[in-house]
Amino acid sequence: MMVFVTSISGDHVKVHFRMDVDEDGWPPASVESLWAVDLGDGTVRLDNTPWFVRGVASDDIVRV
Repeated sequence: MMVFVTSISGDHVKVHFRMDVDEDGWPPASVESLWAVDLGDGTVRLDNTPWFVRGVASDDIVRV
């Protein structure tokens, strides 16, 4: 899984998680975007709950 950031709005950013789609077409998208709060030190705190990305949850701190 690859993570990258775009769409800065105040202290919020969009964090994009790239996912591998399997042979059955799951998950139904190759990228899921979540809002996060930029903590200013190369990390963000996720500000909503993912539908498809595994291993992260709202309020998790992620290095970007």
